[in-house]
Amino acid sequence: MDAKMQTFLEKVKVMADKTSKAAGRAADAAGKKATELASATRINLQIFDLNTECEVLFKEIGRMVYELHRGTEVSNEEMDQKIDLVDEKQARIAALREELAGMKSVVTCPHCGRPCSREDAFCSGCGGAL
Repeated sequence: MDAKMQTFLEKVKVMADKTSKAAGRAADAAGKKATELASATRINLQIFDLNTECEVLFKEIGRMVYELHRGTEVSNEEMDQKIDLVDEKQARIAALREELAGMKSVVTCPHCGRPCSREDAFCSGCGGAL
């Protein structure tokens, strides 16, 4: 085999190696993104379920308030339990939303509300610390 062909084959081999590594990095990035998306979807479903449970509790509390208005005796203990359940669910929703926000690559500036990259130390809009 002549030297030109040998050089050409070496260049093809190097290029194939680089392409293989780039494809591997792309596959890793796609896999990571898919995992992040699945986690975000799981969290959003949990938030949805908790909101639904809160709506049911709100309805029950409203019914109890109406019964009080009509003069029917209602257990304060039962109402307090339902209100405590709502508080617990709302706290869990807040924690899940915070977890979801931590997964995003974009943060919102607390000073001006402009979206910024998570890697930024300062807002590009107002200069405030992030």
